[in-house]
Amino acid sequence: MKALSKIVLAVLIGGLVAFGVGCGQDALPSGMSPEAVIKQALLNQKDITKAVFEFNVNADLKGDVDGVKNELKGWAKVTGTSNTDDMENQFAFSVDGKSNGESAKADLEVRGNKDGLFVKIGNVTISDEEAQSMIDMFTADYKGKWTLLSFATASDSDIKGYAMIEYNEGDPLFLKDIEYKGTRDVLGVKSYVFSGKLDKEVFADTMSSEQAAQLEMFLEKGEITGELYTAVNEKVWTGMTLNVKMSETEMNGTASLVFLMNPTKANKVETPKHEAEITGDDMAAWFGGAVEPTATDDTYSDYDTTGYPLEDGTLPEDFETMDLEGWEEVPVDEVPVQ
Repeated sequence: MKALSKIVLAVLIGGLVAFGVGCGQDALPSGMSPEAVIKQALLNQKDITKAVFEFNVNADLKGDVDGVKNELKGWAKVTGTSNTDDMENQFAFSVDGKSNGESAKADLEVRGNKDGLFVKIGNVTISDEEAQSMIDMFTADYKGKWTLLSFATASDSDIKGYAMIEYNEGDPLFLKDIEYKGTRDVLGVKSYVFSGKLDKEVFADTMSSEQAAQLEMFLEKGEITGELYTAVNEKVWTGMTLNVKMSETEMNGTASLVFLMNPTKANKVETPKHEAEITGDDMAAWFGGAVEPTATDDTYSDYDTTGYPLEDGTLPEDFETMDLEGWEEVPVDEVPVQ
């Protein structure tokens, strides 16, 4: 979850206009404003080491762009638990959706603990027949079975049951006009409920001009309602609810996102009885063997250099050296340009 784009993150934590239905009315801590409570919760994120969580996304959108009809309809769900102290993680992922005539359904479960990293691939169905054949070929020996990934450990999975929102002491909040709406239960944790509006000026300072323009366009065409939650006692954030309504010709319909987290506990991750195993050699055969360098001359003709050099004849800034098996390290200024 850390990989959310800035625009999506802005929508998640910034475009919150409350509808606060069914909330209790407990008072905030004495002397603390809604802004102070939210800042405290964001700063305390570093102390979260365990969680039980659930994440749901639903969309029913359609539109017409230059005579071309677009459609996105479906849902995705992730549930699980995480304990970074014991390096235990578990999540189950399901998705079912269609977009512009293409459809996909999939189920996946992952567990990681001291005994290793395990995965179970469930149903995977997509409308593209060629891609479906490829998926069936790779998953035939593993579908429906717990499979040990012996080339990895639980510490390699980096699966956490909480989403970190980047925030440092002294930073301004992305929200303005924040209101406290009461309390509610979030997966067993009593939590404050807040509403607010995105402070576009503050957020724009963290974005490129292009990203800021895209966000502005989105906010002009979409109506956003939602809630942000922080734990009363634990003083960390516990989730959000977001609803988006689009009413433009290009895109109209609704979408929703709900992320809920209990940061006070983690479920025990049991080691499954695995029936299959994927080794490092298997991975090398699937993804590495076919591209292993076998250069035969000094023109680099056997390497895939698609996209290099750039259109202006230069190499990318991060293309500093080539360090491939069978070749010595070569400085950029000595790399032949084909």
